Amino acid sequence: MDVSLLFIGMAIGLAVTAPLGPVNILVIRSAIRRGFVVAFLVGLGAVVADVLYAAAAAYGVSWVSHLIEAYARPLIIIGGLLLVVIGVWLARKRIELAVVEADEPQTAKVIGRMLAAFGLTMSNPGEFLGFLAIFGTMSGVLRLHENAARPPVVIVGVATGGILWWLFLSFVVSRLKTRISERALARISRWTGVLIAAFGFALLMEALT
Repeated sequence: MDVSLLFIGMAIGLAVTAPLGPVNILVIRSAIRRGFVVAFLVGLGAVVADVLYAAAAAYGVSWVSHLIEAYARPLIIIGGLLLVVIGVWLARKRIELAVVEADEPQTAKVIGRMLAAFGLTMSNPGEFLGFLAIFGTMSGVLRLHENAARPPVVIVGVATGGILWWLFLSFVVSRLKTRISERALARISRWTGVLIAAFGFALLMEALT
């Protein structure tokens, strides 16, 4: 296995995952409310979507590219509406520190959060177009068509990069949550919702202009 190719894939995964976005905000909120494990699992929902998009880009699946381009506006509108709904719901939800500390995460709720992260990522056509742009720009380095083993190595690298980011973010935030007061927790919850809704409005404005 080409180790350098694996590291390049990891760098791509980090570059796509690390910038602040709706999923990052959801993971931060989950780390504060539910701890490291739940937050990390939420991030894995986004990793699955990233892997699917990375695989389509790495193998040059043209029909996926055409589908994304053909339905980019409806996908952006759906994604924007989803973000607005989630953001408003989070901003209005009241959180008490005692409940946060006492509540044990339920499997159904965790799966729901993972699916939300997956859906937010898949409904964002910019994610796939970003992978296409990166892979296209780095085609001379990646040389994916030279060997059948090269695309899987890059895809594994992308997944590893995303997993490392969610491990890091979940761990750091979950460690800091013990220093957060109930008032600060309420503010974080409120502004989390506001930011996610703002991302949604931005997507809607992009689609409708």
